[in-house]
Amino acid sequence: MTARRRKPEAVNPTTIARLVASIAVVAVFAPEFVSAVTTDAQQEIARFYKQALAGDKTAVELCIARLESALQQEPGNQLARVYLGSAYTLRSRDLSFGPKKLEALKHGLTLMDAAVAAAPDDPHVRLVRAHTTDSLPFFVGRKRSTLDDFELLLAAARKHPDEFKAPDLQNIYLDAGNVRQARGEKARAVELWQEGLRQTDNTAVAEKLRAAIARSK
Repeated sequence: MTARRRKPEAVNPTTIARLVASIAVVAVFAPEFVSAVTTDAQQEIARFYKQALAGDKTAVELCIARLESALQQEPGNQLARVYLGSAYTLRSRDLSFGPKKLEALKHGLTLMDAAVAAAPDDPHVRLVRAHTTDSLPFFVGRKRSTLDDFELLLAAARKHPDEFKAPDLQNIYLDAGNVRQARGEKARAVELWQEGLRQTDNTAVAEKLRAAIARSK
């Protein structure tokens, strides 16, 4: 008797809603834009972005508006574009489940991908995308690109560590290790965390690195 093929299980909309609601960026990197955006505007964007990460819905919309204005002034500003994409994932986080929620997420990913494609060798642009996609649920399908981004960032961090601020530099090793651990590569994760501790020290991040190593034993 021929066995009946089992139909793939449909994804429960409630499950999707819960997963998409978990979208958040896991670290704050203050935007540093180029000439066309004034220092005051940069600081305002950084403030709104930080508040948006903390769950402030109004700040999300203000951040998006300021970043869109920055891109109108300077269309080639890929750092502004990648932050705008990240901000759209936060808008997706805040929307109720439905087409608009998923559209915001898709638009955010498209913007970040475009920024990295236009500036593939800019570690700051890639860093924002890596941290954003690392926080996305598995079903979004960005785990491979997150891993690739962190591998390229590790190469840049090793070659030009002076181009990164201390928290950013150590966070690359911390998060790259976390990605490897999530893939079941415990030994590789510990190697990266230990390497991170040998970088310019930032007390808060160093404590997280030590804690990660301790948990792995």
